[in-house]
Amino acid sequence: MSKKFGIICLTFICTLALLLSACGNDDNAGESTNGIELGQKELTIPYVSWASTVAGVNVIKAVLEDIGYDIELTQVTPGALFAGIADGSADMSVGAVTLPYTHESYWKKYGDQIDDIGITMKDSVTIGLAVPSYMKIDSLEDLTNNTNNIGKKLEKTIVGIDPGAGQMQLTKNKVMPGYNLDKWTLQATSAPAMTGALAGAIDDQKPIVVTLWEPHWAFIEWDLKYLKDPKNLFGEPDSLHAVARKGLKEDAPAAYKVLDQFHWTKQDMGKVMVKVHDGMEPIEAAEEWIENNQEKVKKWKKGLKTSK
Repeated sequence: MSKKFGIICLTFICTLALLLSACGNDDNAGESTNGIELGQKELTIPYVSWASTVAGVNVIKAVLEDIGYDIELTQVTPGALFAGIADGSADMSVGAVTLPYTHESYWKKYGDQIDDIGITMKDSVTIGLAVPSYMKIDSLEDLTNNTNNIGKKLEKTIVGIDPGAGQMQLTKNKVMPGYNLDKWTLQATSAPAMTGALAGAIDDQKPIVVTLWEPHWAFIEWDLKYLKDPKNLFGEPDSLHAVARKGLKEDAPAAYKVLDQFHWTKQDMGKVMVKVHDGMEPIEAAEEWIENNQEKVKKWKKGLKTSK
C-alpha cells in the first residue's frame, strides 16, 4: 500500500510541476502575452530625424519593450523608410507616414507592398510654408507678387528639410509651380538644419521662409505663421498612420496588436517633442510621458499582459 501511495504522490508531484511550468511559460512576456504570442522578438523600426517621428518611435519602442520585444531604431531617409518596409528589411513605422497628401507619391509607389494598420493621429498634421510672425507677408501669393520686395530679401530661397521628404516633393512639384515660383530655389537641408536656420533668422529678426509642419516644437518655441494657401495645394490636414511590412501580423502578433490600438493626439506628441528639444534623451522623454499617461497606454496594451 505504501509503495502504491508513493507512486501516486510522485505522479501528483510531477503533474503539478508540469502544470506550474506551463503556467510559468504563459506568464513569460518573452514568449507570450496572455495568450497572444510575441513571435519574432527582435524588431526594427526605421525613422526619419523629424521631431514628430522621433517622439513617436521612442514611445512605441518603450511600450513594445515593456511586453518583451527587443527594438532597434534605425535612422534613414524618407525613401529608405518606405522601401525598407515594402521589401521586408524593416518591420514597422509610426510617426512618419502621413497620408493622404504629404506622402502621396511614396504611397503610390509602395502602398500595395505595405500593410496600412491604421490611423494613429487623425486629421492633425498640417504642412506648409511658414514664416516668423514679424514678417509682413501673409500668403503664398505674396511670394508670387513679390510683396514688399520679399523675393530680393529672401534671395528667392525657401529653406527646406530632407530632399526626399514628402513635403519637399509636394512643395517642389506642385506648390511652387502652382504659385509661379519657378525662379525660386527650394534649398534641401535637414530638419535640424532648417530649425537652426530659423532660429538664427529669428535671433537677428531677419526674413526667412521654411517648410514646416505641425505638430512641431517650433510653433511652441517661436511666434510663427503659415503663409495662406488660397489654392489649397498643400491639401487638407493629414493623418499619421501606423504601417508594417507584410506578414508582421503573423510573425509578431502582440506587436501588431499594440500598433493597431495605438492612438494619441498632437498634444501628446508635443509634450514629448518639447522635452527632447529641451535636452532630454528621446527614450527618457518617452518613458516619462508613458509614466504620466498610464490610462492611455493601457488601452494600447489591451488584451496583453506586460512584463512590468
